[in-house]
Amino acid sequence: MADEHASDQNVREDQTQAGEGETQSGKVSRRQFLVGAGTGLVIGAAGATGVLSVVRPTAPAPAADAKPAAAPAAQSAAAVSDLPPTMRRVTLNINGKNYPVTTDVRQSLWEVMTYDLAMSGANLGCDRAQCGACTVLVDGRPMNSCGLLAARLGKGQKIVTVEGLSKGTRLEDLHPIQKAFWQEGGAQCGLCTRGMIISTYALLTSNPSPNESDVKEALSGNICRCSEYPKIYESVFRAADDMRKKA
Repeated sequence: MADEHASDQNVREDQTQAGEGETQSGKVSRRQFLVGAGTGLVIGAAGATGVLSVVRPTAPAPAADAKPAAAPAAQSAAAVSDLPPTMRRVTLNINGKNYPVTTDVRQSLWEVMTYDLAMSGANLGCDRAQCGACTVLVDGRPMNSCGLLAARLGKGQKIVTVEGLSKGTRLEDLHPIQKAFWQEGGAQCGLCTRGMIISTYALLTSNPSPNESDVKEALSGNICRCSEYPKIYESVFRAADDMRKKA
């Protein structure tokens, strides 16, 4: 009798555990299902053997023709430049022709024209933007090229040097201002002559009939170290006469 009572008690205990744990048939209990779901595991029961197998979920393999994800827009927009921080690529329009150059942000227009583009349209005098020997036209205004940063001029400005005034090297190819300076001897050492011609061109373009006061004012930024001013003024007035006759 004691054995039968113990057997019945064991059966009742097994039935009670079946509601909470795993039965002998190999089914997964509610508690184990919740535990497995909380940890991200998938639990499968092998029905015939009662052996539990634990399988971790894996991501699907990418298709063979799948393309890599595109880089974020912010990364593509912020492409790394191949230039040092102090260098810039600009296009300078000089005498009607475009010149793509890579220049240091500290380089003057005169340096770029002389050393990078092998131009001789401006002489360097003081290198302090005071003597006017390196004068060029920028959008019609006479300016000292030694005081202009080339990196700031690649925005469509029209630059004209004394080379851009003539059609060639023969006397008949020279601009009337260039010819007048040659005929009147408006130069001695020649250091200031290019700048003087450019400033004269700016004057006569806006004022075809200047008086002496106008000429002195227009050339006040150009210094002649040889003090050849009388012949320079004569050259300007002769150029004005020749240009009015051709107009």
